Amino acid sequence: MQMKLFHTIMDWLVDFLTDIFGWIGALVGLAISFWTGLPALGQAVLIVQAADILTGLACAVLGKSQKSESGKVSSRVMLEGIIKKGAEWLIVLVCIYTGTPLGMEGISTAAMTYVIATELVSLLENLNLLGLNVPLIQTILDVAHAGHNETK
Repeated sequence: MQMKLFHTIMDWLVDFLTDIFGWIGALVGLAISFWTGLPALGQAVLIVQAADILTGLACAVLGKSQKSESGKVSSRVMLEGIIKKGAEWLIVLVCIYTGTPLGMEGISTAAMTYVIATELVSLLENLNLLGLNVPLIQTILDVAHAGHNETK
């Protein structure tokens, strides 16, 4: 009786792990398919956004975030950031999948270049908050902030 129960449990465990690894494989395949289907600028957008998220999280963990009142990790601030990045991707994907068939690849290029530029400024701000005080970074931030203040 115990041996039958053991084999039943083992069969269930093997089936469960097979299903889990199957789902993991499918998700990895989907991610690779998405990644390789993107233009190089789209891949750059993902890389810069990931770097911005990681450095922003590092700032918050160290209590140096300028996005929350306490300077620490805030789920509300993180959710707002993820929603913003999702909205950026919505615009980029609309531009890619409508501009390309119409022969207007420049629209998607412009959208992705804009997202990369804004993400790079945010990334540089995070690096500055983390203590990477490179004069070139400060100059770039000063120029970016001056341009931002002129538009207001």
